[in-house]
Amino acid sequence: MAEKAARVPEVEDLYAAFERIPRPVDLEGCPCCVDPDEGRPLLERPLRDLTGADLRRYAAKVLNTWGGPEDFYYFAPRLLELAADDAFSWPDVEIVFSKFSRVGWLDWPQRDAITAFLNAFWTRTLTEFPTFPSASSAICALASMNTDMTPWLDEWGDALTSEPTIRQLHEFVTGTLIWQRGRPSLLPGYWDPSSSPYQQVIDWLTGGEAATAVSAAFARTEDEAALELLMEIDSGLRPPG
Repeated sequence: MAEKAARVPEVEDLYAAFERIPRPVDLEGCPCCVDPDEGRPLLERPLRDLTGADLRRYAAKVLNTWGGPEDFYYFAPRLLELAADDAFSWPDVEIVFSKFSRVGWLDWPQRDAITAFLNAFWTRTLTEFPTFPSASSAICALASMNTDMTPWLDEWGDALTSEPTIRQLHEFVTGTLIWQRGRPSLLPGYWDPSSSPYQQVIDWLTGGEAATAVSAAFARTEDEAALELLMEIDSGLRPPG
């Protein structure tokens, strides 16, 4: 099993961008789901001292039955860091990241710091295989942020110079991309088929850009194992038959 990935370097800038956000006085929740004092330990300790185990339950319930946009704003940098480091056994990174689109993070003053962190998270993801979260989970999580996927998809194609990145794309194409009656789709899970990011990923995979990147990778490598993976990727990008 691979070790957890190294810390994303942009995390310090992420915390700096949120340093003026006040700590909530209380964390209100549904009385049927959350004990009255359950949030107190999360507010008594410094934000960066909170672990995945500490925040797991809050991360899963926030914006549903525990907490709202205001306290989510305070916890946002820690939730991003822990999710990107696969520090929660639950919820998955896709669930945590999706909550940011629900609170309209693209309108936050910290938008640039979050984007830089996401860019670094994706770059780090592409350096190892296996990695946790996997590239398949990471790209789905990024899609849930409801923003333009082009830079991340382009980076994936450009990075097909290393065996880890080739294996990541192979895992994604063979494990997630499916063809039904000649039409491509991604296996149900955390993907939102009605979203623009979902369609961007489908278009990249099946519209020629991914195939072009695979062809370029063919020309760059003589490694037999990598070539076999690339052939399987190329086959998966096209409808069967």
